[in-house]
Amino acid sequence: MKNDFQLIDTAPYDFELLVYPLSYEAEQPYFPNDWVDRLKKFNNLTILRSFQCPYVEIATENIIAGANKLNIPVELIDLKDREELMELSPTPYGIFSVIYKGQLLTFHRLTVYSVIKKLRELS
Repeated sequence: MKNDFQLIDTAPYDFELLVYPLSYEAEQPYFPNDWVDRLKKFNNLTILRSFQCPYVEIATENIIAGANKLNIPVELIDLKDREELMELSPTPYGIFSVIYKGQLLTFHRLTVYSVIKKLRELS
């Protein structure tokens, strides 16, 4: 903000969209406003991921390991392009999201223990 960036949009989970305006005539970026609808699409334990980060594989393995201990099947969706990400991702952080029963479980890497704890809370 001290370098003249401007807050132009917010999204759930404390996401903020900051812009440094080069032109006030250009169309401003924005966040979608259908986050809840996106979550409702998923009832099963679902991992949405895009391999833009080397830790996505470890994060995925931890979710699967925790789910296996509770006998919960896991569905994996590898996001292949921008259009798919814009349609499915339940947060602006489109690299990794885990949804269970229409609720966001996490968009961060969790330990196996944390996965089990969160899944039990939602079951």
